[in-house]
Amino acid sequence: MPTKRSAPTVLLLLLAACSPRAVESETLDPDAAAAAAAVDTTGNARCDVPAELFVAEDIRMYCAMPGDVQAFLGRESACQHFAGEEAYDEDRARELAYTIHEYCDDRARLFNQLLQRHADNCLVHTELMLLGTRNELVLDTRSRALPNPCPRGM
Repeated sequence: MPTKRSAPTVLLLLLAACSPRAVESETLDPDAAAAAAAVDTTGNARCDVPAELFVAEDIRMYCAMPGDVQAFLGRESACQHFAGEEAYDEDRARELAYTIHEYCDDRARLFNQLLQRHADNCLVHTELMLLGTRNELVLDTRSRALPNPCPRGM
């Protein structure tokens, strides 16, 4: 009988162990995102995933990305969040329009700049392409012409 209880307990412990640690401050400041890699009291490097990231794929790749890509992930997450909000009155509609303008404008241009800046990095290229597909970010002519930096078979 104890095995029936141990399986769910083990699963819950695994889920708890795999959950990302969120940053206490909820900010989309690019400087804060770039400084996500920190050193804890034992001297080990750690990466705190901002609370704004809510898509599992974004959380999974966040710590492996350079600072400029991390900042873009935070911005893109905010864009996706606010674009899905409902404008239930005029004030909320104005607030959403401003926020969507702030986070969503130029997203395709920024995406393409990141692809070009990290054109020789297979991991960044792959993750950005997955993000672009998921969030319907359009490749410009220069980005389409970039060679795939990943070795064949990956």
